[in-house]
Amino acid sequence: MLRKIIAPALAATLVLAACDKAAEPTAPSVQEDYALVMFGEMGSSLEGTLGPQDTDRPFDGRTYRRAPFPDSIALSQVQKDSIAALRAAFRAAHAPQLDSLAAIFAEARAAREAGATREEVRAILATAWPIALLIRVDLVDLHYAIWSVFTPEQKAWIIAHRPLRMPTPFSPTRTP
Repeated sequence: MLRKIIAPALAATLVLAACDKAAEPTAPSVQEDYALVMFGEMGSSLEGTLGPQDTDRPFDGRTYRRAPFPDSIALSQVQKDSIAALRAAFRAAHAPQLDSLAAIFAEARAAREAGATREEVRAILATAWPIALLIRVDLVDLHYAIWSVFTPEQKAWIIAHRPLRMPTPFSPTRTP
């Protein structure tokens, strides 16, 4: 008698739990973050420089380090201000290029969500390549300037929490 009641109750619980999980939005993948696809690890320095986004799936390097630092090594206010100032200066110096990249990344995201193939998305991203080449040297400088703000403990934590597979920088002639 107990099995006749418990088995259906357990099955119903499992089905409801599965439905509940399916309704949750999926976390963005490193492969969906076009700043990381375009620039590799250096793309993480673009966080916040590509302007506001109307989606919960970033394309500005935010998926590189989603987890915050533990409280014991949290960024100080001075570090936060330093990083914000570096990004603001980069944004001011490269606003037209960053706006163009953001538009291209938004177009690629919209195409992907509309069912475009990887090749079609790659073709859209390839239009950003000349712009990416123009800012690449300054982006590398920004990345190392931000890196120098971190303490040795924070650097070690970042290295330990990198994604298992970071995308290699995009090249319009290279296929993944």
